[in-house]
Amino acid sequence: MIATWRAESQLRGIPPSFRHWQQRCHDLGIPPVIVVTGSRGKSTIVRLLQAIFDEARIQSAIWTDFGVEINGRRQRGEIAGWNRAMARLTESSLDIAIQELDWNLVAAVGLPTATYPIGIITNLCANHAGCLDTPEGQIASRAIPRVSRAVHQSGALCLNGEDYTLHPAASFTAAHLSIAARSVLSPMLRQNDFTGSPNFWIDDNDDIVCGSDQHHQTICSIKDIPLSFSGSATFEVMNVLLATAAALSTGIGIDLVARTLQSFDLSTDELPGSFNVATNGSIRTVIDRIMPSWFLKPVLRAANPQASRRQITVVGGLQTVPGDDIYDVGRLLGRTHGAVICFGDVPEATLAQFKRGISSNEYPPVLVQLPTERRAINRAMQAIRAHDVVLFLTHNDPGPAVRAVARMRGR
Repeated sequence: MIATWRAESQLRGIPPSFRHWQQRCHDLGIPPVIVVTGSRGKSTIVRLLQAIFDEARIQSAIWTDFGVEINGRRQRGEIAGWNRAMARLTESSLDIAIQELDWNLVAAVGLPTATYPIGIITNLCANHAGCLDTPEGQIASRAIPRVSRAVHQSGALCLNGEDYTLHPAASFTAAHLSIAARSVLSPMLRQNDFTGSPNFWIDDNDDIVCGSDQHHQTICSIKDIPLSFSGSATFEVMNVLLATAAALSTGIGIDLVARTLQSFDLSTDELPGSFNVATNGSIRTVIDRIMPSWFLKPVLRAANPQASRRQITVVGGLQTVPGDDIYDVGRLLGRTHGAVICFGDVPEATLAQFKRGISSNEYPPVLVQLPTERRAINRAMQAIRAHDVVLFLTHNDPGPAVRAVARMRGR
């Protein structure tokens, strides 16, 4: 049975039930599809929403970087699979779909206006001024107005209220805004407080709260959500807030959303290379992807809080880091004692800047350069000792790191 809001607990801007929201979409002539875009966190939010709808026994389809799934079953061919999902939405044998879109695709192809009932923009630059000057930042800047206009005026656009580079997105949309932030004092959240649309934040008791300053309701404690690592993984906290905002915007009940968040476990099989954390005795392993410094900083804080443990970092794809940022990436990775093992064909100028960043720290780790990922992983495995953190920052394929961690846990 699909959970719904009880009338006495209903907040402004929230549909009374999922079926009511679904019927409203049909009346407006728009398919019940949630679009998710941003620089990072998209696939995690899609999986969170999928888990919530599964818990509510709602028939759903998703489209991520890993392909199309209908009710959890992978489809052959992305375009054919998505067309199949859209056809089933039309004939009402499927209830909802969630579509992940990349900045490049949106900027190149565009989106039809007023097509989606709910849109989510996860982040752009994490408030780093230099990000907007990168090719990726410029592409994202062109895509944001298209995403904003693609959300129907009767729909909801869920925004990361802590990334101020997303502020223009609010001015390009006629939809209702739901702002997510870790603090109720967020300027974007405060500006949206009197619009009648619900906001989402973390209160002083570490509880997720939705509504407005005058009328709000507690969902659950962020510390009870495994994905957030007791709130230390701030980027996952934002993913949780945005997924919650979208789910409640479809009329799903608070209790069901809270229950799903508290039991949600993102497996490595579902999202390999997306902050996959595992423990083997006292050793912690983390697998993620190489990224600019503005996204790397919170990942490092969550992987090794206060840099209190010895850390071995295996990093590839340094040549993909923006040239002006490679020094800062090295500086961040050099803050922990241990070793940094880089691999691949890295241009000399890039490697020199990376080394300068590492050595700028008072007590920098040992830097090892190896030609292949296999040799880098083997060197890391040989150097591990009790209580270490082993961080893999992969480039194209996280598979080798995933298999190395699996072998280590199987010993």
